[in-house]
Amino acid sequence: MSSLSPNAQIVSTIFDEVAKGNGAPFWEACRDDVVWRTIGEGSWSGEFSGKQTIIEEIFRPLNRVLVERATIPTRLIDGGDVIVLQARGKNLTRDGRRYDNDYVFVIHFENGKIVRYEEYCDTELIARVLPNRVAAKSIPKSQ
Repeated sequence: MSSLSPNAQIVSTIFDEVAKGNGAPFWEACRDDVVWRTIGEGSWSGEFSGKQTIIEEIFRPLNRVLVERATIPTRLIDGGDVIVLQARGKNLTRDGRRYDNDYVFVIHFENGKIVRYEEYCDTELIARVLPNRVAAKSIPKSQ
């Protein structure tokens, strides 16, 4: 993999670490004002700016909804400052439903840091399986 650009190496390392349950390398690779965009019109869709906003609006609600969570990369396209990663989700909701979405992530870098993260996925699957994002934010952690 030494032929990968530095940014592609960062993405590869991030997904290796996330698979082990370590999300820290992702946040370390992001600028503080990173923008996360998920396509679509549903409650999980939209554009979120800043690390803390992304954590509060996307990651914490997902952690309250999912009991098993994995994103397995299937293809990485190295475009230097723009990295495209195809992946397959293997997720289980608290109520026992499979949430195995297909993803394409378009990850934009500036000066070695992630500045924009675009998520393309099956938004119909999201609407069918996941609760409304706002409602998910109020699900107790211990449930």
